[in-house]
Amino acid sequence: MDYTKYGFTFVRERTLDEISATLTELVHTKSGAKLIYLDRDDENKTFSIGFTTPPEDDTGVFHIIEHSVLCGSKKYPLKDPFAELLKGSLNTFLNAMTYEDRTVYPVSSRCERDFLNLVDVYMDAVLRPNLLTNPAIFRQEGWHYEYDGKELSVNGVVYNEMKGAYSSADELGGIALQRALFKDDIYRFDSGGDPSHITDLTYEDLKNAHGKYYHPTNAKIVLDGKMDLDKILPLLDSHLSRYDRQEEITLPKVKAGGVMPNSVIKYEIPEGEKEKGRARVLYGFVYSDFADKEAHITASILSDLLCGSNASTLKKILLEKGLAKDAAMYSIKSAVQTVVIEVRDVDEDRICELDETVKNIIDDLVKGGIDKSRLHSTLNSIEFRMRERDYATLPTGIAFAMSVYGSWMHGGAPEDALLIENELKSVREKIDSGYFEKELHKMTFGCPHRTKVIMLPDKELGKHLAKEEENKLSDILKSLGEEEIKEIQKEDEELKAWQEADESEEALSSIPTLTLADIPENSDRPTAEISDTMGVKTLRCKLKTNGIVYVSMHFDASDVSGEDLLSLSVLSSALINLPTKSYDPLSLQNEIKSNLGTLYASFAIGIKDSVATPYFKVGASCLTSKIDDLIDLLKEILLTTEIDPKNSENKKTFRDLLAQAKSQIEDGMIASGESFALSRAEASINESAAMSEYLSGYEAYKLISKALEDEEKLNCLIDGASKLLHKIVTRERLILSVTGDIPNDLLEKMVKIIPESKIIPQRKHTALCADKKEFALIPSKVAYAVLCGKSKNISYDFGIMRVARSILSYEYLWNTVRVRSGAYGAGFVPRRDGTLSFYSYRDPSPEKSLCFYRESSEYLRELAKSGCDITKFIIGAIGEYDFIITPKTASAITVRDYLSGYTAEDENKLRRSMLNMTVEDLVKAADIIDETLSNSSMAIVGGNEHLTRFNNEEISLIKL
Repeated sequence: MDYTKYGFTFVRERTLDEISATLTELVHTKSGAKLIYLDRDDENKTFSIGFTTPPEDDTGVFHIIEHSVLCGSKKYPLKDPFAELLKGSLNTFLNAMTYEDRTVYPVSSRCERDFLNLVDVYMDAVLRPNLLTNPAIFRQEGWHYEYDGKELSVNGVVYNEMKGAYSSADELGGIALQRALFKDDIYRFDSGGDPSHITDLTYEDLKNAHGKYYHPTNAKIVLDGKMDLDKILPLLDSHLSRYDRQEEITLPKVKAGGVMPNSVIKYEIPEGEKEKGRARVLYGFVYSDFADKEAHITASILSDLLCGSNASTLKKILLEKGLAKDAAMYSIKSAVQTVVIEVRDVDEDRICELDETVKNIIDDLVKGGIDKSRLHSTLNSIEFRMRERDYATLPTGIAFAMSVYGSWMHGGAPEDALLIENELKSVREKIDSGYFEKELHKMTFGCPHRTKVIMLPDKELGKHLAKEEENKLSDILKSLGEEEIKEIQKEDEELKAWQEADESEEALSSIPTLTLADIPENSDRPTAEISDTMGVKTLRCKLKTNGIVYVSMHFDASDVSGEDLLSLSVLSSALINLPTKSYDPLSLQNEIKSNLGTLYASFAIGIKDSVATPYFKVGASCLTSKIDDLIDLLKEILLTTEIDPKNSENKKTFRDLLAQAKSQIEDGMIASGESFALSRAEASINESAAMSEYLSGYEAYKLISKALEDEEKLNCLIDGASKLLHKIVTRERLILSVTGDIPNDLLEKMVKIIPESKIIPQRKHTALCADKKEFALIPSKVAYAVLCGKSKNISYDFGIMRVARSILSYEYLWNTVRVRSGAYGAGFVPRRDGTLSFYSYRDPSPEKSLCFYRESSEYLRELAKSGCDITKFIIGAIGEYDFIITPKTASAITVRDYLSGYTAEDENKLRRSMLNMTVEDLVKAADIIDETLSNSSMAIVGGNEHLTRFNNEEISLIKL
């Protein structure tokens, strides 16, 4: 193809056999924009444009630009084209992300027309945003002052997002480590924005940053999948050809550092937790630059070997000595690769002992040698995952594009991050040479560029910070003159007027749309052949899996209920961490990694005809050639695992796992408050949510806390797990699923390893376990608000409710809870089981959000009365469920559908009902919402400042 006729110049072409693609590299002659095209046999088409954006401070300028450029452009002058695209596109991915040194705007779709529409909107957004002429966009997405006549406050979407982020100990630890390691480099700054510095950013600063960095010469474009270049390249040229090439911005090289001074920071813990023994320590080591792929693979192997499980070398010794309750080792990759050892729940008085122990363990491995069989098995496991390239529902093209930027932005070849075969081979050949021992020393305490961060718990930190913020705003208010206050009020009024103004028909018509004719009538939902094998229900999903087999065993636990469900959860986490007849835990995990891709235990809940059933799940994957090894290992684990509360090693294992589970649940409550709130609110009306609470929610948290403090309760929990394993691993309870190309006798072989019991489980009911109105007090500067209810009419008219979800989530709640109130996110979720929920995310005003939820039905009625065209909402609602499905995901979907009694025909029937929906049907959706919310449940998660707003309500208080 003659690319020059589209304004591009051909640079090179390369065949990439590892990913079955041909890479073509082009440069736009006039503007200097660079482009690569990965031509692969993938109907999903991907586009991404990325800009080098090195931060110069902590104001989060590039994060705010990322949000703001999607708020209208010259060609698409709506207030929020991004939201419009969410409403009416068949996209398989639509987002934007700010990294530590770059900002990227990726989209993908299987529909060519939709794809070209998305690319056109995104290109105009990043290059010609209305942000440059409308300061209201900056105030909405970034920050602005609000004055109510008494107090001055700060609001803004990014400001509230980062207030939520800075409530997370994980986030604070990562930021502190970056600041300590890179004192003289751009990576010392938080590109997302530090809330205490976001307010330093001015509108002029923002415009200047866009002008400097958002030029095509500074852009790198990735295309992926099967697409017509005769259509996409001219479209790109129409945007790029407005600009002349200028000097390209490159990222500064990271300066070589030495042993940096230790940093000590504080983080907030819940009021009910003890501060003693809650310190965290992070050791950071700058190991290699971005281009060293062997170093990246090596770091992954050694991280797994040292801290991959409780039986791993470093983690095991720290747990045995009582120096910590958890430890992890991982890599952070940007211009350089940083290896981190993170140790949690440490006694502050023992940090010196911890330092010495960690160093001694690593020194012993370096000098004494690392078990070569463990290196081989861990490499096998990592190689399996790298070859599998399963990204769940994330499109492969999007994953490839994000990987490409990791090399390309730093001056490397764009394809380098996608090719690993040579490095895997090279690393394997070095196992017996002492290479790993040398590299372990080099990446840890032999590293010349390293530091340590100590995080100390403080229950009063939140109050101190709140007081500091209050005093700061009070001082600012005192310093303002009368005219300055009037200016703040005027700007606030102008912002609200702009937010509340209706879009013009001309602006709305500028967004390219699809028609219902563009929508396939049937979905491509995966299906399974259902049969009976020796009395066991079996599901077989025949898909191309590149020689990989996926297996899942679901054992009916319907006779396990309430608090006993915790035993099911504990059993799931403990199963491959316990000895069996033939293996100790470390040997067992070594055997799994040597022969399989994965083997894990978990739990699931099936909901069929409004009846919830818990299941004990064991899943695995392997190459077809390793099926016999899979069967042997499943038999070993399911039938010979040793669980005994009288065994001190067993008890220690359970105690460690429970302490880690408690910490993970607590962290999740703080970092994902909306999930916590949804679980609590739904647990007061829904049995399946109540089950989830006992398996992994707040009810589990309370029971685990008691078991860790009471030996008798711990013994009962271990004994319960032991009895449960023997009780439920029987053929009568089994549902077996297999995906991939398998021998005909595999199903029978797998069924034969499971014993018969002749006992059919008698279902027990799990009582609802939450109050109708709850407030969960957590250390957080933002809140999360949920309102939910249940009605059988939601299930009957689920197609209508799906379209209502699109309208309420991407128009009504977007404009009220997000745009006007400043919350980072909000949504409406109807479920097939008859539950519906409203939620907000990182919300400064939860009390306002609850009011907006209750007024949503009236919004739908007004929309119905207007007689507007709801085609885009129908398309968006259908597109939301037409996500990319990998073989692994397909396997999970087929089992989930079977457990719920849902078929592909049910989905197609639902799809047809949505395609035939009219605007008048929104009245029915409004009536359903009103009926459901007449007996609603509410859950708020937030800090003390949010709790005071609900003092006049009868509400149950939850404290961690």
